[in-house]
Amino acid sequence: MSVIITTLYVVLFYPLVLIEILKFYDLLLVSLSIFPGFLIMTFIYNLDVQNKEPLWLLALAFILGAINLYLDIDILNFLLDFIDGENSLLNKGYEALTVATTEELLKFLIVILIIYPNKHFDEPFDGIVYSVFVGMGFATVENLTFVLQGDATLAFFRMIMPVPAHFVFAVIMGYYLGKAKSGKKPKFLFIALSILVPILFHTLYDYFLFIDFVPGIWIGGMVTLIIAIFIAKKAIVEHLNASPF
Repeated sequence: MSVIITTLYVVLFYPLVLIEILKFYDLLLVSLSIFPGFLIMTFIYNLDVQNKEPLWLLALAFILGAINLYLDIDILNFLLDFIDGENSLLNKGYEALTVATTEELLKFLIVILIIYPNKHFDEPFDGIVYSVFVGMGFATVENLTFVLQGDATLAFFRMIMPVPAHFVFAVIMGYYLGKAKSGKKPKFLFIALSILVPILFHTLYDYFLFIDFVPGIWIGGMVTLIIAIFIAKKAIVEHLNASPF
C-alpha cells in the first residue's frame, strides 16, 4: 500500500518536473518524506486482521493529525517566546517539555474527542491504530516541512528517528486509550496515562537532542527511543491478543 501510494504520488506530480514547475530533487525529497509515515500506517493497518477499521475514519484521523501541525506551530511560537533565562540546560528543558506537551496534547484531543466515542472503536487495538494514524498525519507534514528546507541527509535522519519516535509515542497513547475503552478499571487513570506517558518519553527524547552543545548527549535520545520501541512492541502484542474478535 505504501509503495502504491508513493508511486501514485510520483505519477501525479512528475509532469510538474517535466514542465520545470517542480524540480526532480524536490520530488525525491517529498517522496522520502511521505514514505515512512505511509509504511508505518500500512504496517499497523495490516496487523489489525480481525476487525479492520473503516478507511474513511482512518483517513480522517490522518488528515486531522496533519492539520494539527499548523496549530502546533502557532501555539509553540507563542509559548517559546517566554524563554529568556541564561541557563541553557533549563531553557532546553522548558523547550522540550513545551514541544512534547503541545504535540501530544493536540494528538490526544483528536483521538479522545472525535475517535474515542465512535462506534468503530470497539476493541483495545483500535486505540493504537487510530492514534498511530493521527500521529503519522502530524509526522508526515512535519517531515515535509523540515525536509523541504534541508536535503536528502535530513530526510534519511528523520526516517530513522523522528518518524519512528512519533509512531511509538502514538502506540503508547493508543495502548492506554484502548484499555480505557475496553472498560478496564480505573478508566480515568488509563486516560490520564495515555497523555502523560507519551509526554514523558517525548520530553526526554527531545531534551537529549536539543542539548546538542553537549558532545554525544544525543545518544540519550536514541536510548529513550529504543526503550519506547520495546514498550510499544509489548503494547501491540498485548492488545492484539486481547481482541474479542
